[in-house]
Amino acid sequence: KLVRRKIADERLVTLVARALKAGTMVNGKFEKTTKGCPQGSPLSPMLSNIVLNELDQELEKRGHQYCRWADDFLILLKSERAAKRVMKGITGHLESNLKLPVNKEKSQVALVKDVPFLGFQILLEKIRVSNKARLKFKAKVRELTRRNNPLSMYQVIQKLKVYLRGWVGYFRIQEFRMLFRDFDGWIRSRLRSMQLKKWKNPRKFQRMMIRTGYKPCEAHRVWVKMDRWQSVTRKEVRFVMNLKWFRKQGLIFLHDFTQRQQSLEFKFSR
Repeated sequence: KLVRRKIADERLVTLVARALKAGTMVNGKFEKTTKGCPQGSPLSPMLSNIVLNELDQELEKRGHQYCRWADDFLILLKSERAAKRVMKGITGHLESNLKLPVNKEKSQVALVKDVPFLGFQILLEKIRVSNKARLKFKAKVRELTRRNNPLSMYQVIQKLKVYLRGWVGYFRIQEFRMLFRDFDGWIRSRLRSMQLKKWKNPRKFQRMMIRTGYKPCEAHRVWVKMDRWQSVTRKEVRFVMNLKWFRKQGLIFLHDFTQRQQSLEFKFSR
């Protein structure tokens, strides 16, 4: 009924209905869809906006300040008492009038700074990447840069670039600039560790030291002092695999995107 109220074309309404009843594949087996929309379906955001437009109108009618993205939303109030009252009322409205179940585990009354929203955390007048989003980011980078990765450094960086571009494209509006610098340094350390593993013996690293400016006797001294080839000092590793070396390999730096963002903000402000 809500879809028909917003979409006049009956053919499109029929197509939406068929898509909702199309079923899904679970572990290689077909299962019928009796209710809801599969997560990740292109229909999901469209239907969320159509159905929850009723919620938007209800919140505006009550005069509440709110922020909604698809089916995630925050309602901002001045006191805990008011927040509890509104939460109870809106939950009842969603379940009784719109027939939408509310996730009780994710719904809560709390200070804004304690509630991550769409991967962000609001602190005073600034926003930053939430702890959960940061942990998820590091887990993905660890997966891509594990030391026993059979791919070459170039192939690893190409895969990593795809993920980093998407991630920073979403999170670059966060306002704690040092976070991206810290992530950049951590990513380079992961890649250095992986590359040392791929070189397999100290002599390759010794040759790289000579290419980057070390005298042969100095490079040999470093090699002789190593108990294991992986135990090369951080200073020497960073000298051999420096920023220029990583850029030549094709690595992108998250901090570069924040600088571009600041440059655009400056141009617009002028």
